[in-house]
Amino acid sequence: MDDTPTISPVSPEVDDASAPGVLRQTVELLVALCVGVLLFRTFSAEAYVVPTGSMAPTLLGHHRELTCPNCKFVFDVGLDDESPLPRPACPNCGRAGFDDLPVVACNGDRVLVQKFLYDFRAPERWEVAVFHYPGDPSQAYVKRVVGLPGESVRIVRGDVWIDGEPAKKRLEDVRAMRILVHDSRYSPADSDRYPRWSYRRGASLRPEATGWSRTPEGFRHDPASGTSDADDWVVYRNWDPSLERYAPIRDYYGYNGADGRSDNPVHDVGLEARVQPGPGVQSIALSLRSAGDRFVVRIPVGVDGPVEVTRNGSLQKVFVRSNPMAHSEAPHTVEASIFDGRLLASVDGSLLFEPLDYDDPTDSPWNDESPIALGVRGGSLLVPELKVYRDVYYTNAQNLANRRPNGVLEAYPLKDGEYFVLGDNSPVSNDSRFWPQGPVVRRELFLGKPFLVHLPGRVVSLEVFGRSLYWIPDPRRIRYIH
Repeated sequence: MDDTPTISPVSPEVDDASAPGVLRQTVELLVALCVGVLLFRTFSAEAYVVPTGSMAPTLLGHHRELTCPNCKFVFDVGLDDESPLPRPACPNCGRAGFDDLPVVACNGDRVLVQKFLYDFRAPERWEVAVFHYPGDPSQAYVKRVVGLPGESVRIVRGDVWIDGEPAKKRLEDVRAMRILVHDSRYSPADSDRYPRWSYRRGASLRPEATGWSRTPEGFRHDPASGTSDADDWVVYRNWDPSLERYAPIRDYYGYNGADGRSDNPVHDVGLEARVQPGPGVQSIALSLRSAGDRFVVRIPVGVDGPVEVTRNGSLQKVFVRSNPMAHSEAPHTVEASIFDGRLLASVDGSLLFEPLDYDDPTDSPWNDESPIALGVRGGSLLVPELKVYRDVYYTNAQNLANRRPNGVLEAYPLKDGEYFVLGDNSPVSNDSRFWPQGPVVRRELFLGKPFLVHLPGRVVSLEVFGRSLYWIPDPRRIRYIH
């Protein structure tokens, strides 16, 4: 079948006395999982294997797992039987040149597909779906649905436009599709030479003493004496190793290797941070820059007060839902994104305000090297984890392909029962943009919706009773699919 950074759970320490119990629980879990898989496959689900990386990082084909020696970040590089092995380059710090690094070979994701879902409802936008390839119905493909019947679809500056407007994403869509650019927990060894984070309080021409510092626990803010009540910022700086300088975020895919094209600056960015407010914190601010715009979301902490949103310094009118941080100084997860002309912000998974949709009258192609920042006003704050994300950037051309793309130079109109589909790994995905027989998938060709990566595995060499086994399950990568 043609075709999310994965977070590894933290394993608690287990003493020797409890080891048998843990082993028994593990065996029971595997048995229950196997029985569940058999029942699902028989009555409501079908299992497929993803062979290629056209949906990476959402779904992985055959790939290698590597650990970057510069920042210790674990990442994946695809394996294509028809192409040379790509040279690995870390998507977190950009370091390349470690072709001889030890790797772990892994099979393509094994997914469970709800077989009868589309008998009861139609496919929805941004949903991952499995279907018969229109050019060869004997092949099953998996892509993301972006265009629905009766709509006109066009790719404009990396975004999907529907009927002349950018197609908006909900919070759950953003989470499902966002691509990790940098994770503060994995600090590069060369960060002293090329800092990925800087600290700033006050205006750039009149800086004040900052209270930020880097500790083993993460970013820590302490009140700085003799300073004003201005926001104190920790600012991300994007280092581009291929350019050997700080530069805007581009559409780089670590899965495609160092030789993969990444020519397009990406304006749609987001952040996620775990924050632990201490005494005296008045507010936390999230700053996002995109194509000449700067949005700031200010969240009051420990007190009732309005959540404020500004665009280039101008206060925006938003409909506030709730603020979980108003009456709690417990640890929280804050998120914000500007994807497809829509600002979203949430705390612990709950939207702070109704989505703010905006137009970009300047249509500026400009973006800077520091699109993300987190600020605090007053008091102490610990930020154990701060992640920078980008949106999928849909390219106008496929790597090494010379084809006139569908839905790029002009909008493509969809008729009744027709759908337009795209792969998340846009530079290498063979999808509706490039099919020679036409870009549409008719509804009767859909097979179902994948909902679970159920048996990811590693390829290893083990000798058991004189036989060699080359595959073992990898429970870290079991995950739901949106």
